[in-house]
Amino acid sequence: MKILWLYVLFAYLALAAQAIFFKGIKPDFVLILICFYSLKYGQVKGMTYGALSGLLMDAVSGFILGPHIISKSVAGFFIGAVKEQLFQWNIFISTLFVAFFSVLNILLIYLILETFSTVTLVNRSLEISFWEIVYTIIAAIILYPVLGSGKDTAD
Repeated sequence: MKILWLYVLFAYLALAAQAIFFKGIKPDFVLILICFYSLKYGQVKGMTYGALSGLLMDAVSGFILGPHIISKSVAGFFIGAVKEQLFQWNIFISTLFVAFFSVLNILLIYLILETFSTVTLVNRSLEISFWEIVYTIIAAIILYPVLGSGKDTAD
């Protein structure tokens, strides 16, 4: 349980780093943390960490609670579930899953905001979403040696 709260602190620090060091388009460091946490601790703990991190992101945004909670929980659950089915996990597979869940994360947040709020994201440029995904992939590749160490094979 202590490790979960340590990772929640890491998520908070990641949000602070995003706000301080990146202006405009930002990589999703919290999604990367969720992916690697789910790899280490499984789908249920990954989903829990995703929900807590999503709650933190929604609370910081100050808008509505829910979009990040759902999207991050889905990522945490499915990364843990897929990990249990694979015999090997390496930087290539990790990058593919971070890319996939980055796209899914953006789509879920758009869908939830369109459905449950008055915010419309129709006019948002696809280029912004594309670069956010690219930056998240690059950050995941850079952080893989630190966060994914010792987890190249299934337990």
